Amino acid sequence: MHLTILIENTPGGAPGLVPQHGLSLLLEVRDTTVLFDMGQDGTFIGNSGQLGLDLKKVDIGILSHGHYDHGGGLAAFLEYNKHAPVYLKVGADEAFYARVLPRYRYIGLEREMLITNAERFIWIGTDTEISPGLMLITDIRKPEPLPGGNRTLLIRRQETFEPDPFLHELFLVVEERDGISIITGCGHSGILNMVYTARDRYPGRPIKAVVGGFHLTDRDTPPEEVRSIGKTLKSAGCGRVITGHCTGTRAKDILHEELGGRFAALYTGYSTEI
Repeated sequence: MHLTILIENTPGGAPGLVPQHGLSLLLEVRDTTVLFDMGQDGTFIGNSGQLGLDLKKVDIGILSHGHYDHGGGLAAFLEYNKHAPVYLKVGADEAFYARVLPRYRYIGLEREMLITNAERFIWIGTDTEISPGLMLITDIRKPEPLPGGNRTLLIRRQETFEPDPFLHELFLVVEERDGISIITGCGHSGILNMVYTARDRYPGRPIKAVVGGFHLTDRDTPPEEVRSIGKTLKSAGCGRVITGHCTGTRAKDILHEELGGRFAALYTGYSTEI
């Protein structure tokens, strides 16, 4: 599998690339090209051109959860690529907000866009194989606590705001001959919970890589918690841990300390073979 980061918070790739708070990954797996998340807007399309990648050739789109920094570019993608279906988990169209006192800020998807392009979306509520070796996991077991950074993220139901349990989140498992890779957008359900779920689903298969945002924000995640997660990822046999976006700078430093050469930090334009 070849991984390219089209959008991430951090600059550092080729000249002309535009970083952005958000995430968009391009996965080339055997004969299938997958776009996983689309950032805030169409910036990822411009970046793909700078990298010499043609998003018209994308076969499948995936949205990890219903937040604007992952799905704000949906409309731009649907306009640019006229054929690829986009998979979402049931509930990703709810009204999501961030609490920024004294206000609540809407961070969900554009409702009108979802209605207008309804024929392009495939809504799933159970684990679904979308292509040979590509499995979307929706049923995430949660023995470990959810990230502390979730505490300001809410769902609006009528006139009340409730904590978001992140039932609208999914992740992707790529199964190859030599093991599996776990791809997540933000890890709101807990990155260890995702690893445990994937390990249960693919018993005995080596975990080649864990890739994406882990939502280990520096403000809300104690250093000792990050260190424990790093140790657990290592003991779970994760061959590579590649993270960024909502994984804070301090958290990335701690994970690097724990994981050594297994660790890599994402940036816009990052590219690697897994």
